Amino acid sequence: MRAVVLGDAPPALEVADVVDPVPAADEVVLAVTACGICGSDLHVASAIGAPGTILGHEIAGTVAALGSGVDPGAWRIGQPVVARPLAGCGTCRYCVAGRPDHCAHFQLLGLNRPGGFAELMSVQARELYALPTGLVGPEQALVEPLAIARRALRRSGLVAGETVGVIGAGPIGLAVITWARALGAGTIVVSDPAPDRRELGLAMGADLAVDPLAGDLGEAALAATGDLPQTVIECSGRPEQIGRAMDQVAIDGRVTVVSVCITDASIFPYTGLSKELDIRFSLYYGVEDYVDTLAALEAGSLTIAGLLTETVSLDDLPDRFHRLIHEPTGGKVAVLP
Repeated sequence: MRAVVLGDAPPALEVADVVDPVPAADEVVLAVTACGICGSDLHVASAIGAPGTILGHEIAGTVAALGSGVDPGAWRIGQPVVARPLAGCGTCRYCVAGRPDHCAHFQLLGLNRPGGFAELMSVQARELYALPTGLVGPEQALVEPLAIARRALRRSGLVAGETVGVIGAGPIGLAVITWARALGAGTIVVSDPAPDRRELGLAMGADLAVDPLAGDLGEAALAATGDLPQTVIECSGRPEQIGRAMDQVAIDGRVTVVSVCITDASIFPYTGLSKELDIRFSLYYGVEDYVDTLAALEAGSLTIAGLLTETVSLDDLPDRFHRLIHEPTGGKVAVLP
């Protein structure tokens, strides 16, 4: 099969012919229909990925083959599905609780196992979810980032009517905005230096968009509502923004970090002490986050039009990936193998 792999000079990618996957007993092979490019793919390629790695974990596909131990009544060949890109032992307390990302044997598809930048890939059958019939085309790859956002807002303790600040209007920030709106948030303020991303934030449901180079998210919320945001979600991945989120959130507020940041970050602890803040972190998703996301998409309660802004082929992926590393603008880009 054809795939795009991490080359010998990371973060460069290259198109390659690789061996077709063969499912283990508890696995299913998918024919990949769409796979989103995540900001963490950019981090992996630049920092920790090994040559030959097939990236991509925002996976949608159709069932192509069943492992010998998979119930043939559970999945049919050709069925459209999405997969949580997580693999664990299946028996430890974390796996039983639906959190294989904490399993001692955890593997992430697109890092420790081949991912979705390929024509075919294998996934554990227990991590498959049927797609709503109305969700077709490359938008199917949006389920995973939307589930990330659902998890972040669950961790944030969002209460309907609260003012929400969103730092960073990349794909995860945009997904947070649409979920915050669906969950009944009051005023939503988004901050991003890129004009096109601020516009996307407004289109996805934000009430105000702030250029952090010229204004302040907290001050914008204060002027609009009379108070700072009760919860701020940090989606930019920039280390200094955790401290800024603490400055911009209200007394007794919550800061939730969902972005991937792989450098040291400094904060001023007295800000958190004086405001009695909660600082939380959100990683991956539980089963409930995928279930909620698929149900919301089925009901049409999430605004996703405009979240996906571009699609590319496997042949075009290496160049587009390179440009995303250096020019992270626009919404979600999906690969169509």
